[in-house]
Amino acid sequence: MADRLIELTRIDGNPAGAPSLVNVDNVAWMESNEAGSTRITFAVAMARERAHGQVLWIDVRESLREIAELAGVERRTTNEAIAQAWADQSARRDRSDED
Repeated sequence: MADRLIELTRIDGNPAGAPSLVNVDNVAWMESNEAGSTRITFAVAMARERAHGQVLWIDVRESLREIAELAGVERRTTNEAIAQAWADQSARRDRSDED
């Protein structure tokens, strides 16, 4: 699977915003904040989270809808989205076991 990079505006370390490239193939989940921004949590750090108690995330200015449009994500029913996320995460775990 090819990496899908999109440009987002990172605001967690710089309130004015800084352009950042995000590989959406490594995203575990995204959550909207009250201000309309989005916290992106990356799957690449999930194994390390259990061992070190830290997870890799960034806050970006763009909303979930804007990120979906930039990434070319298709709308799916909830059950389909959950099934696809499970399959993607399982594939990532299988690859990390080989390392």
